[in-house]
Amino acid sequence: MNRNICMFLSFFMVAAAGTAMGAEFQPMGTLGIGGAGVARTYDAYAPYWNPAGLAFSDKSFTSRIDVSVGLKVNDGLADNVDLLGNMNFDKFSKISGTSSPQDVTDTVKAITILNDIKEKKGTLAVNGNAVFGFQINHVAFGAFGTIEGFAQPEPDTVNILPQQDNTNVQVTPAEFAAPTIGAAPSTKFFGTDTGPTSLRGQINSALTSNGFTATEANGLINATDAQMTGSGMSPQQVASTLISMATTFTAPPPSDPTKAPTLDNNTTSVLTRSLAYIEFPLSYGHAFNLGSFGTLGLGATAKVIAGRVYQSQTYLMKSGSTVKSSDITKELTKNFKDSTNFGFDLGALWRYSDWFNVGIVAKNLNTPEFDAPDIKNKKGDVLVGSGGKVRLKPQVRMGVSLDPYKWLTLAADLDLTENETVVAAEGFKNRTVGGGFEWHGLSWFKLRGGMYSNIADGGIGPTATAGLTFGTKWFNMDIDGAYSLDTAIYKEKNYPQEARVQAQFNFLF
Repeated sequence: MNRNICMFLSFFMVAAAGTAMGAEFQPMGTLGIGGAGVARTYDAYAPYWNPAGLAFSDKSFTSRIDVSVGLKVNDGLADNVDLLGNMNFDKFSKISGTSSPQDVTDTVKAITILNDIKEKKGTLAVNGNAVFGFQINHVAFGAFGTIEGFAQPEPDTVNILPQQDNTNVQVTPAEFAAPTIGAAPSTKFFGTDTGPTSLRGQINSALTSNGFTATEANGLINATDAQMTGSGMSPQQVASTLISMATTFTAPPPSDPTKAPTLDNNTTSVLTRSLAYIEFPLSYGHAFNLGSFGTLGLGATAKVIAGRVYQSQTYLMKSGSTVKSSDITKELTKNFKDSTNFGFDLGALWRYSDWFNVGIVAKNLNTPEFDAPDIKNKKGDVLVGSGGKVRLKPQVRMGVSLDPYKWLTLAADLDLTENETVVAAEGFKNRTVGGGFEWHGLSWFKLRGGMYSNIADGGIGPTATAGLTFGTKWFNMDIDGAYSLDTAIYKEKNYPQEARVQAQFNFLF
């Protein structure tokens, strides 16, 4: 095979990693090079990345100790949770004769936030690894620990009306608008246009068609305009909220009055689920000489998996409680259940020469599953049987590595399967492409750089990676990191959408 063609293909995959936009593949020992390890791992990490790599082990013994931790934040969850947490639910959920115009407009603001959560489908995830692995000739074993925590919003945009004070009876249009009657004219937010197709015109038409008088509609629009100026919300978002609230006021009432579409019945929540598991693998790789076609390595892993599933539901619209985004991460390690299972992996690695490899690995072929604990409803009652199972579904990943010079390695990986996150909900998938380079021109120092991106979820942008190794050829230390090029809001501050650090100690003989 022409060396220039191989270099072109590898550079193409690395470039794709930089421009493309779960139980997931974790970048154990490969973070600095963009998480690419399927075609370049021959040591104690081979049980995780590709057992076929053991067929090409060039050392009689290696040991790896690794620790890493990371955070992923999408716009639309953490920032909106903090916005709700800064509002007084007990005031805006109940409208009475003593309510202020701000109480009314806070209701509108809260429902707009719920709509934004639903539209953006923002998420929050934490992950981490701890590895203690050994490789002896063509056999490897050890303990590979992983924790993946995921927070998913479950917005309720049906139960959106305030209720009369100290009751579960929804307010009437007149009661809702009463605190805003006579509000001073304001045009900074919705503009001055009052035509039928303008935002003001559409809101006014919806309100007056659903039980509001012209005076009540005008006061509500002016009060909302004044309060929402500078809120960071768009006029279209707020207009949509007012229109949907208007139609809810005149919807047929439910036969059961306790199920009225009030905020006290609103079930907006964040489902948090974490899977912490330790794999105890035993792996073997064997090489087959293909003559002029190179060498094919085949490998297999059998593993015992001890798993712990954490699961809870945090309700955001609840009397007497305030929830912040930091509270969500705390829920990731509460309410758990332990179970044990086993798994099987298979891998192949084709080496055309000493400088070009192509690998493929299939993990968790038997779909190991773990018991999840039951969760509670908004009233605090345990929902018996709600726990279910968390499954590690089969994953297939392909990789290529190229050593065009003795001092340079290029590598790239691509998930061939779309992997579900631990929440396993529609729309929350992971399929990663990543790659990079490693410069190893000195025996005591290596330098890495790369990029990876989730091409199954447009919410997380490209993430840049870098790392270095220093030490002797028998013992060295790796330090690697990843930093997203896009930002999101968490704890009311801007952070990279994804950040991760990794450190490992290596013993090589």
